[in-house]
Amino acid sequence: MTFRRYAREVLEDVAEIGDTVWDTLDGYWRELSELGQDPARTRQGIVAACSVMLATTLALALQLESPWWAAISGFMSLMSTGAGSLRRGLLRLIGTIAGAVLAFIMARWLPYDPFALYLCLAAVTMLGVVAMQVSPHGLAWLFVSITFSLVMLSSLNDPQQAFELGCYRTLEVAVGVGSAIIVANLLQDWHIDPPPTVPGWRHLFGAQWPVVLHAVRSAIAVVAVMMIWIMIDLPQVTEMAITVAVVMAAPIAAGGGLATRHAVAVRSIHRVMGCLIGGLIALGCLALDVTAFPWWLAMIGAAVWIGMHVQVGTHGVSYVGTQAAFVFIVTMIQGAAPPDSIMPGIDRFAGITGGLAILLVVSLLLWPDDAEPAEAR
Repeated sequence: MTFRRYAREVLEDVAEIGDTVWDTLDGYWRELSELGQDPARTRQGIVAACSVMLATTLALALQLESPWWAAISGFMSLMSTGAGSLRRGLLRLIGTIAGAVLAFIMARWLPYDPFALYLCLAAVTMLGVVAMQVSPHGLAWLFVSITFSLVMLSSLNDPQQAFELGCYRTLEVAVGVGSAIIVANLLQDWHIDPPPTVPGWRHLFGAQWPVVLHAVRSAIAVVAVMMIWIMIDLPQVTEMAITVAVVMAAPIAAGGGLATRHAVAVRSIHRVMGCLIGGLIALGCLALDVTAFPWWLAMIGAAVWIGMHVQVGTHGVSYVGTQAAFVFIVTMIQGAAPPDSIMPGIDRFAGITGGLAILLVVSLLLWPDDAEPAEAR
C-alpha cells in the first residue's frame, strides 16, 4: 500500500512537471508574440540592452577578470524608474562590498575546515533569505550571501586569492551598477517610489516562523547542492553558487504563508527552462563564430532586450526571461574579447544546467506539498 501511494505521488509529480513545462512554453511564446507592441515594455528592454552593452564595454576596457558579472549587474540593477534603479544598484553594491569583506575575513580558516565551511554557508544563506523577506534593505542582505558564497568557493583551492577576488567582484558590480544608473536616468523617468512594505525583524519565531522555516530549507538545499557538486567534481562551481543563492532567495508564498513544494518547483522549473533557452541560443550565436566586436555586442543587446521584455511581461513566465538573459550573458561573455571558440561556452552552460538539475531534485525532496501548510494553519 505504501509503495502504491509512493508510486502515485511520483506519477503526480511527473505529470505536474509536464503541465508546468507546457504552461511555461505557452506563456513564453505569448510573450514573444507581443514583442514591440507595448511602448513601455519596449523602452524598458532598450534600457536594459543599453545598460548591459555599456557595462560589458567598460568591463572589457578596464580588463576586469569577469566582465560577465559586470554585465549581469547592469541587467539586474534596473527598475522601471531612474530613482528605483539608483536605489536597487546601491543596495546591490553595498551588499557586494559587505559580502566580499566577510569572505576575506573567513577565508583565513574556512577552506581548511569543510564542516565549518558548510555551516557558515548555511548560516549566511539563512540570513540572506530571511532578510530578503523581512528587511526593507533585503537586496543588500541577499548580495552579502551571494558574494560571500561566490568569493569563498572561488578561493577554496587558494585562500590567498580571497582579497583579490573580493576586489574584482566589487569592481565588476560597481561597473554594472554605474552603467545601469547612468542609462536608467538618461532614458527613464525619475520619480521616487514609496518604500517597500515589509514586516521587519520582529516575531521571527512567532508570526514570521514560516520565513525562518523557508530559510532553513533554503540553507539545507544550498549546502546539499554544493556538497554534491564538489563531490562529483563538476565545472563552474561559482556560477552554481550564484544560481542556487538567487533561486533560494525567491519569495515565500504570497501573503506570508509557508512556501510549498509546488511553488519552489515551479520557480526551479522556470529557471531550468530559462537556462536552456538562453544557453542554447547563446551556443547557437557562438557557433556563428562572430568575432567582430560590434556584431557580438549587438547580439548581447538583442538577447537582453528580449529577456527584459519577458521579465516585465504578464503571462506568468517573468523568471524565464530573467534566467534566459542571465545565462545568455554568462555564456557569451567569457573573457577580454569576443570568444573564438564554442567550447568554454559549452562548459559554462553545462555547469549551470547541472547545478539547476540537482537543485530541482533537492527542492522536491525538501519542501512540503500543498496540503502540509494548510494542515499547519
